[in-house]
Parts: sequence; structure tokens; C-alpha cells
Amino acid sequence: MNKLKVVVATTGVLILCSLFSFGQDAGSKVLNKANKLFQARDYTEALKLYLEGTPEGTADPLINYRIAKCYIESAEYNDRVKAVNFFEKARGMKELPYLFYMDMGDAYFYNEQISQALMAYNQQMSLLAKDARIKGKLNQKIKQAEIAHRYLSSPKEVKITRLGSNINTKFTEYNPVVSADESIMAFTVMKPNTGHNRSILKNIEQIYVSYNRSGDWSVPELLPVATQSNYGTAGISADGREMLIFIGDQRNGSLFNIRKSGDTWTRPVPLGRQINSSYLETTASLTPDGKTLYFASRRPGGYGGMDIYKSELQEDGTWGKAVNLGKEINSRADEDAPFIHPNQNMLFFTSNGHGSMGGDDIFRSVYRDGKWSKPENMGYPVNTTANDGYFTLIADGSTGYFSSDRKGGAGSQDIYMMTMPDNFETIPLTMIKGRILDAETGKPLPTKIYVIDKKTNKKLDFVYHPDRKTGDYLVILPPNKNYDMIIESDGFLPYTLNIDIPNQTYFYELFQQILLKTIKHFDVVVGQEVEIKNAFYDSREDEVSSMRKEYEASLINTDSIDVFELMGDLINARDTSGIDYLVSLILMTDPIDEVNFDEKTNEKLQTARRLYYYDESDESKFEKKTVDGEVIYSLPTMYVTKEAEEQKLHSKPVASYDPGLLEKGLKVYFKSGESELETRYEQPLDDLLDILKKNPGLGVEISGYASPEGNEEYNRELSNKRAISVLNYLNHRGIVRRRIVAKGFGATSSEHLTNEELRRVDVHIIALN
Repeated sequence: MNKLKVVVATTGVLILCSLFSFGQDAGSKVLNKANKLFQARDYTEALKLYLEGTPEGTADPLINYRIAKCYIESAEYNDRVKAVNFFEKARGMKELPYLFYMDMGDAYFYNEQISQALMAYNQQMSLLAKDARIKGKLNQKIKQAEIAHRYLSSPKEVKITRLGSNINTKFTEYNPVVSADESIMAFTVMKPNTGHNRSILKNIEQIYVSYNRSGDWSVPELLPVATQSNYGTAGISADGREMLIFIGDQRNGSLFNIRKSGDTWTRPVPLGRQINSSYLETTASLTPDGKTLYFASRRPGGYGGMDIYKSELQEDGTWGKAVNLGKEINSRADEDAPFIHPNQNMLFFTSNGHGSMGGDDIFRSVYRDGKWSKPENMGYPVNTTANDGYFTLIADGSTGYFSSDRKGGAGSQDIYMMTMPDNFETIPLTMIKGRILDAETGKPLPTKIYVIDKKTNKKLDFVYHPDRKTGDYLVILPPNKNYDMIIESDGFLPYTLNIDIPNQTYFYELFQQILLKTIKHFDVVVGQEVEIKNAFYDSREDEVSSMRKEYEASLINTDSIDVFELMGDLINARDTSGIDYLVSLILMTDPIDEVNFDEKTNEKLQTARRLYYYDESDESKFEKKTVDGEVIYSLPTMYVTKEAEEQKLHSKPVASYDPGLLEKGLKVYFKSGESELETRYEQPLDDLLDILKKNPGLGVEISGYASPEGNEEYNRELSNKRAISVLNYLNHRGIVRRRIVAKGFGATSSEHLTNEELRRVDVHIIALN
């Protein structure tokens, strides 16, 4: 081995040169070329040649050092940790490079060997003379290593799972945004640009969307956005139907809004001048009521680089002035990726300040007594010595998602899932996951939903739009409050459902199915039927069991559990119940699809029905609600819980009338081809009216007929008109439509009746039950 010497540049940067060749092996053309690339600091290409020139490895300390240096300068975290072994083999060099131990300490640090990192940093400190700049940098590394040592020494009881190959690839996946019910996840993917604009964009960033309908995340689909720039995820609404996206680059970018309409997303709309500045805005988070936006910006006037701000929605639908969250949240470093939990008092964000243990760490702050608490580091293994960030937590507080470039990943950054610790703060929210359908066709109805806090008479949001394809909607409500849901569905009058949220101390879900049906008399809509079915799971045992099952399903479908091996063990053990449970996890679908809405077999189901007849619902009976200056008219409020209990108790009402009245009836005859009611029948009909007015539990059945004369369609219409003439007589004199059952039967024939007798309407008193 020939002697080496150290050359120190005036900038303090060291360039290591060899005075002589490496000998017969080291002097090969491949290694000579690698040396030149190394001296030019092209570490990526130099590393390829060093590895090519030493396929079996080498004992030469200098080559090992250069390989280590190439690895430690890599942008890939998995490459940096590979530097450790090569630094250790390079210790035999006669003259070590000036910052050898600092680079070696970095390798140990990235590999989470913190004690060794501290020893190397301190050894480097002892070799420094008067280089204040390097000393300052080294002191910062020592401080961060001490913080990392503290967190690694007391790891949190959490389970971290890297999502499977459906989601994570050899490319960069980051910033996952997940709906409150964990049914939809969008994330950003960065890939090398292989297109024609490579001179403009070195990498392409795009959004991909995955759906969780069976306990597993589906193969992601590209979400096309109408822009020539890079675009990525910034945030998502609780119901997953509104997405906040970033368009731009790392120097200048802005926030936009897109909405889901059926199977497509709308064109991006900028969030407005109060949110977007001429500087960089990257990420955002929207509260479930749609009234407050938290976002990250590099605009002037903050406390450091990126800061977190919030803005309130104004009455005109624009965003108000951006307000910095203050020095408690924002440090002199960068704060990014705010996520406000649906409970609206728990904020998560990413920061490389606040005493992070690596580059970026995930922090949490809680809003108490009118201010945000000191940010709390989420600790190890959530945070590592790598970059960890872009955290999001589902509504029940059980599962979080984040991205990280930690060692062991599939690409530069990967997306991870974590179960929150048992002692994590309980989330006492209610998530209403419902579906509105046409009862006759089973198809969804275009609908708008207004949710009103009864105490304040304020809408929680301007409007909720159930999915046009499925009829599904999602609303998150805090506990111990009473709400009205005003629902406007196409083809139906607005109606109101009252929901009373108990003062629970834990998270649970209300699965709701609403069936709407028109009530018709002779093809004329005279009312509507509203049926509400609530599956209100109000025990923690149900909730925890569901959470556990969903988590286990996700483990199976992300290859975290060897399904075939497990199934084989169960078969060998003849564990039929275990096999059934495993199969149920594999086939697990959307939770609302699994809900039993059959009141005969589900004791927990809460069912209420109400018939609204329009002749009983004139304007004087409509409820007038003024919300945020907007007047909304609705049919009388349906108190679901109360009415469901009453209807269950009185499902078989006792007759409160003389049964002999059911024998009363009348035959009304008509002239050929006519449907006009003759005056001679007015008195007999008045007698029936008198019975109906005295007995509210009774109604009337009206059946119209025609003789065989004429064609079938003509006779059907004629029989209808005859029945309608009798119906109108009774209805106009105070017998409401709900007490009338009417139908036209068209032409009939009977050998015992003449054509004149067939041209009639039969009227019978009936019991309404």
C-alpha cells in the first residue's frame, strides 16, 4: 500500500488524493475511473464502478472508505446505512480523512446505532482545532443523537406495518391522506420523468387513489388532474369526497380543491388569495364541518421556514385571513403537513424542529383552555432517525397512516400504517355512515343533507352531498348534542330527522339506511314514505372487535401474515372456527355492506317509518328553519329514536271502534262512458263521512270498475276516473289521503251482473291498521 496524504481546501472541504497507484488490482481501469469520479464528487457513478471493480470485496482501507463515503452521500436512506461496514473496514488507513469520524457517526446514526454514533461524534470533536463552523455542526449532531437515544431507549407500544406491494413500489410514495372511515386513501407518487419534458421536470409527481372495500387497499388508480405541472396530495375531507391538492414545485406551489362527482373528480379550483400567496403552500387539512382550514406556507412573517396557519370560512364562501398558529406550534425550523383530527382539538404535524430525533418527525398538540399545548414528539418507532411525516389519523383514533424513508423500505419513501397505543387519548366521536335509496328501485337518489346543531341553530357545513353512485354519506358529530338532519332528495319534499348523540366517552358508529318511497293515488303522487333504519353500535366491545377484525384483515392483505401457512395450520388442527374467521377476514367488505338492516333478526336495529301525505302538509305545517341566513322549509321533524320505540311498542294497535262498522259500504253506479258523480249519492256518502269523522281509526277503500265495452286502456282510465270522483268527494270534505285506499280495476265481467251494474265504484269502511 502506498502512502496517502490529506489535502485541505480553503473552504474546509477535504479532497483525498492518492499519490501513487493502488498496485496491480487497484490500478485497474475500472477503479482508476472510479477514483476520478470520486474526486469530482460524482458519488453515484463512482460507487457503481467501485462495486464493479471489487465484486468479492476488498481489504484495502482506502477503497472501503471511498465506498463508505459514496454510500453516506446517497439520497437513498437504505444506501446510507450500508456505509457502516465499509467505514469500520476503513479504520486501518494510515491517515484518516479530516471528517472521517463525523461521516462514520452519521452512518451509525442512520442505522440507529446511537451509542456508536455518539462515540464517533465525540472522537471527531476531540480532533477539531479552531474550525467553529464544523464544531457547531457537530454539536447539533450530538444533540440530535442524544434526543434519538432517549426515544429509542423507551419505545412506544405501537405496531408499525409497511403497506404491501399494492401501494409501495421502488419509487417514492408519500403524504397519504385517508378518509375518516378508512374507505379511501390518496397519496403522491414521485417517479423519474421519462417523457419529453425531461429538461423541465426531472421527476414527475402525481396522485394515486386506492379504495378499502374488503379489508385491503385496492391497486391504486391514477387521479388525472388538468395541469401541466406536478401535483400531489395536500389533504382530504372526512367523507373522502373533497380533496385538497398541491400544484407546483418545491420553490413555488399553491393549494387547490377538487370534488368527487360520481366516478370522476372536478377540475382544480384554487383556494383563494388568503390561502395561496406568491410563496410556497404545500399541505392542508379541513375540519369535518368544512369551516376551518389548517395549512402550511412559507410566506413572510412566520417564525421560521414553513409555518402552519389556519383560516375560517366566511359567509360568502371564501376563506378568511390566514392566522399563524403561533410560536408554540411554529419553530425556527420547518413545520409542514398539518392534520386536524375530526374532534377538532388534536393537531398532528411534521417538523424538523422542536427537538426532532431525525430529519422530520411527527408531533402532536392538543387544544386546551384556548391554546395549543407544547408539541409532543410521537416517539419511536413512529419517528426514527430517518424522515417521518405526513401523518393522518382515522376518526376512531385506532389507526394512523404516515410516510417515511426509514431503512427497510421498498423505495425512497414508503407508506406505513400504525395502530395507536392502548393509552392513547380516547376519541368520543360518533361517525354516521349512511345510505339513501329509492325503496322501489334500490337505486341512490341525488341528495343534499344539512346538519344543524339544535342548540346553536347553526349548520355544521354548508351541505353534504351523498355519493351519486352509491347514495353513501358520512357525517362526524361530537357527543352530548342534539342535531337535525334536513334531507333534500330529488322527487321528494325536504324532511328532517332528529339525532340525539349521547354523552359517550369513546368512539362508535351509527350505520344508517334511509329508504324513500312515493305514495300514489292513480299515478298521482299524494305523499311520501320515509323509513329510517339505524344500527347504533354503542358498546366498546363491538367497536373494538370491529377495529381488531379490520386491522387483522389489513395485515392479511398486506402480506404481514402468511395466509397459506396459517390456513394450513388451521386445517391440520381441524380448527373450523378459526378457518371460518380467517375466511371472513379475507372476504371482508365495506362495513356498511355488512350491516344487518333486517329488524326481524337484528335486535339492535332501530327502525322508524313515517307517511307524509301532502294534503296534510300545507305550508302552515312545514317547519321553517333559518340557518346562517338561509331559510329552509321541511316536513315535520321525525324524532327517530322516540318514534322507533313507540312504533315497536304499538306495532299491533288495538281497535277502538265498533267492529260492526266494517260492514258498512256503498255501491255508486255510473252511466256508460261517464265518471261524474251523481247527486243522489251525496247523502249516502255523507253518512259514511260521519262514521269516518267519529272514528279516526277507520279509513275507506274505494275500488273503481268498468264494463267490458271499449278497449282495455280506455276501461282502465275510466275505472280510475270513477274512483277518483268518489275519492275527491270524501277528500274535499275532510278525509285525508292517508285514510283512503283507492284503485281502478278496469273492465270486469260477471254472469251475475249486467253492464250497468259493472259500471260502479265500491266503497267500504276499513280499519287503518
